[in-house]
Amino acid sequence: MVTSSDDGRRIAVRGAKLRARVLDATIARIERVGIDNVRIADIAADVGVHETSLYRRWKTLPRLLVDALVSRTAAEVPIPDTGSTRSDLELFTADLARFARTPAGIALIRGTVVSDTDPEVEAARRDFWVQRLSAAEVIIERGKRRGEVDPDADARLVVLTLGGLIHLYVTHLGDEIPARLPDEAVALVLTGIVRPGALAKAKSEN
Repeated sequence: MVTSSDDGRRIAVRGAKLRARVLDATIARIERVGIDNVRIADIAADVGVHETSLYRRWKTLPRLLVDALVSRTAAEVPIPDTGSTRSDLELFTADLARFARTPAGIALIRGTVVSDTDPEVEAARRDFWVQRLSAAEVIIERGKRRGEVDPDADARLVVLTLGGLIHLYVTHLGDEIPARLPDEAVALVLTGIVRPGALAKAKSEN
């Protein structure tokens, strides 16, 4: 595919580089005009390619939107490794809460981009969240190895509890996510999974 530089020269852009430019332009459009007003023609114009190039790769607008949103979420909500289960969970939950307040986060969590006629779009969105939450389970598993977390603690349940709380605020409550929510939610969950004595030790170290 060919695009133009600032001085008007024609430059061939392909593969991962082109995909990154298109996804960045898509996120920028979502944040600027709202997801309901995003059009493939406008994204193509922003990138400097013909819209048929985007249709050839993504087929439909919902597929492009999901690809852009899940890529951005992976970058915005990393899996921390601070050496402390409490700190890791607080950072993960805080990042998720922050992202959930952005136009991209709201769109992905609410499923705004899901097309009833394209089950592949819904599957991609669902699979992303399953993979992302599963990746976060490593926080609990590391805590078990350090002796901070009860060996019988259900890592999936912990992550779903924290992630589900953020989703609930966005999809059902419609309220602003309180700034203290991540820390308070993590503190509540930790009381049920830490090994005896580990919680008091973690508090004294913090």
